[in-house]
Amino acid sequence: MKGYLLVYSVVIIGSVVALRKPVLGLFLYIALSLLRPDAFWGWAGDLRGMSDLVAYPLLVGWAFQGFGSWSFGRGWATVLCLLLYTGWMFASTVQAIDPTSSWWTLVEFVKTLLPFLVGVTMIKTEKQARQLLWTIVVTQTYVCYEMNRSYLEGYNRVYFEGFGGMDNNSFAISLVGTVGAALGLFLSAKTWRVKVFSGLSMLLIMHTVLLTFSRGAFVGLLAVALMALVILPKRPKYVGAVVLSILIGSYFTGPELAARYSTTFANSEMRDESSESRFTLWGDMLSVTLEEPIFGIGPHNWPLVAENFGWAAGKEGHSLWVQTAAEMGLPGVSFLVLFYGITVARLWPIARRRRPDLDIPTAMFATGLILAIVGFVVSAQFVSLRGLELPFYVTMIGVLLLKFRPAPAPAPGTIVVAPRPPVAPVRPRPPLVGSS
Repeated sequence: MKGYLLVYSVVIIGSVVALRKPVLGLFLYIALSLLRPDAFWGWAGDLRGMSDLVAYPLLVGWAFQGFGSWSFGRGWATVLCLLLYTGWMFASTVQAIDPTSSWWTLVEFVKTLLPFLVGVTMIKTEKQARQLLWTIVVTQTYVCYEMNRSYLEGYNRVYFEGFGGMDNNSFAISLVGTVGAALGLFLSAKTWRVKVFSGLSMLLIMHTVLLTFSRGAFVGLLAVALMALVILPKRPKYVGAVVLSILIGSYFTGPELAARYSTTFANSEMRDESSESRFTLWGDMLSVTLEEPIFGIGPHNWPLVAENFGWAAGKEGHSLWVQTAAEMGLPGVSFLVLFYGITVARLWPIARRRRPDLDIPTAMFATGLILAIVGFVVSAQFVSLRGLELPFYVTMIGVLLLKFRPAPAPAPGTIVVAPRPPVAPVRPRPPLVGSS
């Protein structure tokens, strides 16, 4: 009952604050969307849609503020790709096999698009962007704490139930996108207290991923570790942090998890039925893509046609990228891939400190964002996660970092042609007094 009253109190206060300060409302909205209070305290009353109660005042406050600043600096291409992706989703919905299912998918996606636009237009400092990433990591840490507590009490809740309407695989992949962010906060921490907390958060989230028994998430963790070794400076304290994390993760894997994960990269003779069927499933969706390469068959319409290929009715595609291509065509999936890919490419010089004006904490902050995006992009190959909000919010923070960091200075030796100063107009001389 205390949790029930606490959630309602926070939501009511946050709704009022959001009218005047949309940024604070955005923080609360994202925290509630990740925490999902109904999953913890739903037994005490109806706590569904708590984030929606904050969303409406948030949008009104955004409108009162003139919809913020639409100058995105070097992050403009990412925002453009997201808008093009949304527009293509609309065009695909219009000609979908079942427009009703597609319309609901579009409406649900708009609930992610609007907070994204609020964030990139209203957040004004890099400090606020860091605070938002901390909000994401702390919220996910609390959820993982509860999942681990349940596991220690004898019930692996995250494996059997998932969390917040997501099954174990979907929730695991949402956590993979947080592991890299927590590692970036750990490496960029300036005090030992913050470093200890962020380090423990990273290990707790990583252990929860292992408890889900998700092979797709496991591959995502490997991608995060490999990318960290590539992007981080080759110094003992950075490499040591990654290696230590890998060793701790290996220690907690255990024989049962190791046996399941060992089939991830097995050959066709050694794969289990679940792994083998996914390749067949992806092949069927690729054939649909080739038949409808422009607009696809419509958002969330693959489950309606899966039965035609011998799958159970309502079968999901178990791959965000392949299913998006089948449902929204090649342009649709391309816009989504570019949304993440351009962000990583433009954050890369910041993470590698290829500019003299960048400090180590900023570089590590950018590194954490890259690791989070890469972990999600790789693991999403194994699960259909069109409605997952977290990677969009992490990418939004990447856009903000690009927005606050100007374009890099020209390389030494580059000839820069300065613009010619404007020529002042020549005023006509006044006539001499007494002249005819």
